[in-house]
Amino acid sequence: MAALAHAAVGFAAKRVTPSAPLWVFLVAVYVIDILWTAFWLAGLDHFPQPGIEVPAPWSHSLAMACLLSLGAAAVTSRFTAKRGLWLLIGSLVFSHWLVDFVTQPMRAAFPGAGFRMRVFFTPSPTIEGFGLYSSAIVLNLVEYGTLALGVLLYASASGCQRRWRRCGRG
Repeated sequence: MAALAHAAVGFAAKRVTPSAPLWVFLVAVYVIDILWTAFWLAGLDHFPQPGIEVPAPWSHSLAMACLLSLGAAAVTSRFTAKRGLWLLIGSLVFSHWLVDFVTQPMRAAFPGAGFRMRVFFTPSPTIEGFGLYSSAIVLNLVEYGTLALGVLLYASASGCQRRWRRCGRG
């Protein structure tokens, strides 16, 4: 659910590779959630709710994050010879799992819902994240703060600051 924090990572990535389109970075950070939708429709993953300890055992497992990261890097290699971009896209996909691990369980957003994450696929051992989003105040500060930081990094990489300064001179 750390939707804005995921987007912030995508925006910030523009600073690393300004020549690549922003939409590529944003799709990369949301690949795991896009896959979650398919798994939810298939009945394999669920919405967070009380009584479900692991709502996304397939799409959000550590093993799936690793596989998707490698797959994203491989797909990227078909479109560009820039190995640094392959690594960046794969890393952006994996960043989704890292952000979720730091923020879950999200007790402030989904009271009573389980948020353990699978290591492999169902059934396998589970791990619990750091629980950063156990407080509504922290949840909002981190979500909006990281988004603001990501957009600022994006703006500095895309030349927006130069245009704003020029506009200010009249």
